[in-house]
Amino acid sequence: IAKVDLRDREGLTEAVKGVDAIIHLGVKLRGPTNFEQLDINTAPTLTLLEAARLHAPNLTRFVYGSSDTLYPHAGYMPDLITPEDIFTRPKGMYAVSKIAGEAMVQSYHQQYDIPTTSLTIPYTFCGREFLGERTHVVSPLIESHIKDLQKRKTDPNIERTLSELKKQYADGKRLIIPHCPEGPAFKRHWGDVRDVVTATECALDNESAIGKAFVIMSQPFLFDEAVPHLSKISNQEYVDIDFPFAEFYEYDMSYTTEHLGYVAHYDGKQMLEDAWRHKQGEDIGVVDVGPDTPTQD
Repeated sequence: IAKVDLRDREGLTEAVKGVDAIIHLGVKLRGPTNFEQLDINTAPTLTLLEAARLHAPNLTRFVYGSSDTLYPHAGYMPDLITPEDIFTRPKGMYAVSKIAGEAMVQSYHQQYDIPTTSLTIPYTFCGREFLGERTHVVSPLIESHIKDLQKRKTDPNIERTLSELKKQYADGKRLIIPHCPEGPAFKRHWGDVRDVVTATECALDNESAIGKAFVIMSQPFLFDEAVPHLSKISNQEYVDIDFPFAEFYEYDMSYTTEHLGYVAHYDGKQMLEDAWRHKQGEDIGVVDVGPDTPTQD
């Protein structure tokens, strides 16, 4: 195991010498300045690609971790999100670093025949993180959504929803199925870390993945299916509440299934069941978020 700072060009180059495969997921998500985005999230990708070209003659795969920040996925989107929907001129330097990374990876494949594959990594969660321990908006817990709405810019619709959430919580309800203004319950598409690992393994093993980019997700998270399931196993009551904004979207995974050979295993019911078991101290086969406790919003 080599512990190397992403900004250490010589150290990264030394670590790559003679390797069979590279999985490049190194990134700084929170807090970097725009210059740090270049130094941490962009330049190391070039360093690794160049090191692979010069010092890894037996390389079988270079897997690059891109991000779903390059795709529209918010609000009410009844149509599937497709690979063609990618932002080619994205907003924000983190997104810019990812589109640049994908371009560099593809360039090295075309110019130097490096066996590359890019994976659009989703908003990914692990075990009990689905219960609001890392971010509130993904949670099925009423108290998580109270905290989330209290942080938002207030307006009459937000205040009405917040008041209803507090009332239901006071009445003993603990779980929520949020509904879009358009009617349907929230549907979101993100990743269970175990599915992300499976997709990465597919990228390493599947020859047809070389030179291509793929969106990887778990199965869509349907709140109106997942929350009643959690209610049964946890003995907590749930309530349906209309929200003043929508979260309803799903990716078209057909290209990924056909060319990467990846099929997601985990759906919302299984994610929440395992999250509940994990919170009770059961081993569900994942590494805890560290070092001590999950981070909060």
